[in-house]
Amino acid sequence: MKVERLTHGSPDCPLVRLFDFTPSEAETLRQAVRRLADRQRMRVDLEADCGVSPVEGFALAFVAAPRDVGFTPEPSHSCWVLRPESWDNIEGLIVPFTQGATGYQWLCEVGDTALLFSPDGSW
Repeated sequence: MKVERLTHGSPDCPLVRLFDFTPSEAETLRQAVRRLADRQRMRVDLEADCGVSPVEGFALAFVAAPRDVGFTPEPSHSCWVLRPESWDNIEGLIVPFTQGATGYQWLCEVGDTALLFSPDGSW
């Protein structure tokens, strides 16, 4: 699985996309998101905890917090900050991809940057 930030090139930009993944990799991400939803973890670093490869050095962490903030760009490590209840919803959106679904899904559109989940990277 790869993660990339796209700031231009589409009317949907800016966006962050998680792409180029197998059902097994989607399941690994789903489990990590479940831990955020259950409050077992407060932060998941996608590269270290899920094996996600950053494109052009773009590192991303998922963070559980008291309120939905969305994407918070940082120079060295950006975060996606949401309430555990929102992570619970995102987990449900990931499930079909753990079973081989194709197409794409917008996982979150809080704030001015959307989070795209797409096996082949398209939308």
